[in-house]
Amino acid sequence: MTKLKLMAFGCLSVVSLLLPAVALADDQPAESVPLEKAQEMKEMPVLTGDQWQTFSQESKLAFVWGIGHVVTVEQHVVERHPELKREDFTEKLSEGLKGIPMVAIVQQIDDFYRYNPEDADLPVMRVIWRQIVKPKLTTGIAGRPLQDNEH
Repeated sequence: MTKLKLMAFGCLSVVSLLLPAVALADDQPAESVPLEKAQEMKEMPVLTGDQWQTFSQESKLAFVWGIGHVVTVEQHVVERHPELKREDFTEKLSEGLKGIPMVAIVQQIDDFYRYNPEDADLPVMRVIWRQIVKPKLTTGIAGRPLQDNEH
């Protein structure tokens, strides 16, 4: 998979997760669809640890770069249209990932799946949210309190 495809996949994965209900519905089982099948079906696949662990370092970085690109685009839109500012998933993602190098994000995801092999079916975005973003937040989406059972 090319870097551009992975970056686009990362962007689209984040976009598919922009609804607060998705970020808050951590108890829902993830449905993983192989990328080739999802392309045939024209649906967004969910990248899980099973697939993540097969990616090269370069591909993993491209995925994280795609996520960062979506966050950056959203920030620029809000700068131009301040009336759109809200504490949504993207804003919280930006807050929680601020100052963390992409290689460190990749390493934390790798470590999670390495030390939790039984959770290889969890979506990568859920791991990013629970393990990296959420611990750095003081409030949740839309200013809601963070709950312990969401980790």
